[in-house]
Formats: sequence, structure tokens, C-alpha cells
Amino acid sequence: MVISVMVALFVAMATIQSTQASIDYWLQQPNAIGPGLNQVTVHCRNGGGMDGDFNLVVKFTNATFSTQTQLPYTQVDSSTVKIKFVLHKGDSDNQSLYFVVNGSEPFSISLSLQSVSLFEFLKANALFPTQLQYQWNETGQNYALIDPQ
Repeated sequence: MVISVMVALFVAMATIQSTQASIDYWLQQPNAIGPGLNQVTVHCRNGGGMDGDFNLVVKFTNATFSTQTQLPYTQVDSSTVKIKFVLHKGDSDNQSLYFVVNGSEPFSISLSLQSVSLFEFLKANALFPTQLQYQWNETGQNYALIDPQ
């Protein structure tokens, strides 16, 4: 009895894995960023058994999104942007985003995944890092990476 329950559970889990998209996503991790216009790249890959239709949402704190970024994207406000991806099983992709940092205030960049469909089976796997924090380095005259998360 116990063995048959375990086999049924294993089959159910294997079926779910093969019928869902499994999306890994993460940020490029520049160690230093200069004042003014900069770029960061978001990465994603689908390791699941189905296609994945989703947005990666990038939020800047104390920095501003730049429209020099290549389309397609949806700008939510001056510090938040959504980038739509459709990844087939085994595919990967990336997108570079431009942003502007002014002044010497610390700033951060965070990345999250948002499913596009309520009916899609999508497993989101946030890989290190999905949040970058920078503080002003007076000696180097740039922003230095602190505690990536």
C-alpha cells in the first residue's frame, strides 16, 4: 500500500514537472557602476517541459529607467519596467536595460517574475542575484556593489 502511494506520488510529480514551464531568472552583476547612463542585463531560461509566457519586472530605487533600452518593454513608471518573454522548452534569453543614476545616493535594482496567464503552469526560480545594491565610492568616483542578494 505504501509503495503504491509513493509510486503514484512520484508519477504525479513527474507529470507536473513535464507540464509546466520552469523559469530561472537572474541579474548580471556589475561590480561597479559609474554616474550617468548605465546598463544591466536580465537573464532567463526555461528548464521545464512546457512553453513559458511571462514578464520579468525590473524595479530601480534611486535610479531612473532609460528609454534607450530596446523594445519590447512596458514602462510602468520612471523606475519600473516589464519585459515580456516567451520561452520554449530549453530556451534562454536576455535583455539589456539602460538606466540613469544621478547624485551620490545609494541605489538598488530588483528583479521579479510575473506570470502573464492565470491558467499557465509556471514555476519561478529566482537565481542569485535578483537584487543588487550599490553605494557611492568617493575614492573610485563610482557606485560599488554591496551585498548582492
